[in-house]
Amino acid sequence: MDWGDLATVAPTALSSIIYATLQASFQWRLTRHRFKARRGAPRPLGATPLVSILKPVAGVDDELASNIESFAHLDYPCYELVFGVASREDPAVPVIQAFIAAHPEVRARLCLTDPSEALNPKVAQLLELERRAEGSVLVISDANVRVRPDYLQSLLSILMRPGVGLVSSVVVGTGERTLGAVVENAQLGSFIAPGVVAAAELAGRAISVGKSMAMRRVDLERVGGFEGVASVLAEDDVLGQRFSACGFVVELCLDPIENRNTSCSLMRTLDRHTRWAKMRRALAPRCFVMEPLNSPLLIAWLTVLLSPTRLALEIWLFAWALQSLGTFLALRSLRPTRSNLALVAAEPLRTLCWFFCWLNAHANRRVAWRGNAFTIGAGSELAAAEEPASLRSPAR
Repeated sequence: MDWGDLATVAPTALSSIIYATLQASFQWRLTRHRFKARRGAPRPLGATPLVSILKPVAGVDDELASNIESFAHLDYPCYELVFGVASREDPAVPVIQAFIAAHPEVRARLCLTDPSEALNPKVAQLLELERRAEGSVLVISDANVRVRPDYLQSLLSILMRPGVGLVSSVVVGTGERTLGAVVENAQLGSFIAPGVVAAAELAGRAISVGKSMAMRRVDLERVGGFEGVASVLAEDDVLGQRFSACGFVVELCLDPIENRNTSCSLMRTLDRHTRWAKMRRALAPRCFVMEPLNSPLLIAWLTVLLSPTRLALEIWLFAWALQSLGTFLALRSLRPTRSNLALVAAEPLRTLCWFFCWLNAHANRRVAWRGNAFTIGAGSELAAAEEPASLRSPAR
């Protein structure tokens, strides 16, 4: 092999090693978790504190009624649901009210929140929801989340361990019926979930995911409360950092919860993941710059563009096979009862979409979220920004 061939092979080979290491770490962690779960019935919780599930809602998410219906059947003796909307005109209000009326046995109520309480619209809702909550344990749960009956049991079995201050859940996208939803759910299952789990396994750092988080109220107050993350976009990760800085252990629950994405457009998916990419860039700029190395298919594509040779094409085919296999195995682990063929087949498109979002994150630091325009600073600090109404996005 001459130097030209080596230069053609080396970048994809390095990327393949990184990708395989992260995927293997992800599979190893999940396999250990499932092996322990099969060894016997889960230990009963030593205590069952009142849990307040805080649900900040903005608009009608995909299958909202079915999502919140799953919270009426939790296998836990004492919990309450506290819903929050920023306007009485929010179209989600009738859906929530119908749920409350249909389940008088569930402690649930709807609250009106004040958007002016925080720059981050979600935190502005959480501040009011925390005040209305009665539980000593707080669980943040997004409106597009669907859970199994053992949801609280899984979270609290970890939160009750000595030293643990915050627990978040692995998230898997489900329900895809459009191309945008296919790409969205493939991104969640083949890139984000393995990355979150691998970070906890290899770097010893659990990345907090705000779609599902549990903490004790007293510990939240000790780290500065929701007020301390009122002006950042990545309130979940920054909150996890604050818990760690105060000496608490931040853990990851490996029982996946569903993020229902059924009918979103490809443009909405690109908008959402561009925002998330800008957020990652603000939180960890050095790691963000290296993200493309976790995609051998992308590196192989760039190699073909720079050196369109037969060897480069063979390398692309190898990278496509490797990344498709990794996607298949990751999705099979996260959604074992569902068909994953469409998501695996979409891996080349998902890779290009993700790279577009990654490039776009370098173009500027402006984001639009829930009708608000912001610029993002270091650590995902937010500042209000003016943006044309035509560019505003309702994406969550």
